[in-house]
Amino acid sequence: MTMQTYSNRHAANTAEQQISLESERIAVVEDGVLKRAIRYDDIREVRLFIGMAGRDSQILCRITGHEATRIVFGSRRWKAVGEWDNRADVFRAFNAALHAKLEGRTDSIAFIEGQPFWSGILLPAIGLGLAALGAAFTVYFLRDSNPLALAGLPGMAIGFYLAWILRPRSAKPYDPATYAKTG
Repeated sequence: MTMQTYSNRHAANTAEQQISLESERIAVVEDGVLKRAIRYDDIREVRLFIGMAGRDSQILCRITGHEATRIVFGSRRWKAVGEWDNRADVFRAFNAALHAKLEGRTDSIAFIEGQPFWSGILLPAIGLGLAALGAAFTVYFLRDSNPLALAGLPGMAIGFYLAWILRPRSAKPYDPATYAKTG
């Protein structure tokens, strides 16, 4: 049996939302009020990617319509600072139902796995920023031949390492039938 409604709060700065797969559209209701809806015929992109959920990560699904309307839901639910519910099993069933509804629309919808462009730039920039702070610390103390300059080297190493592992990778198209079968 496929799930047709999913309750989610994928980030601390979002409200609890009920996402429903209706006959002609996907709709988001917050506090009993319809906030967003996208007709299946108006969906232009479905993107699956990894996002942060406190100390852990979660799978996020972002649906974008032709008029830049976005619906985002994740596999974890934010409860409080540092507290997340793992809802991967429920997320998988809802995601499978969504992909089953969209399965025949591969010509008009881009199905993409991978990070959005902004995170491919932002995340490595954080690592490079940390490396720059370590380098500045080292150079500042090296001016006086102070051995404390060595304390900046781990920051440089960790920063470059983070920039490397968080470097942008190309997003890849996927077949929605793969996820439609996982429910």
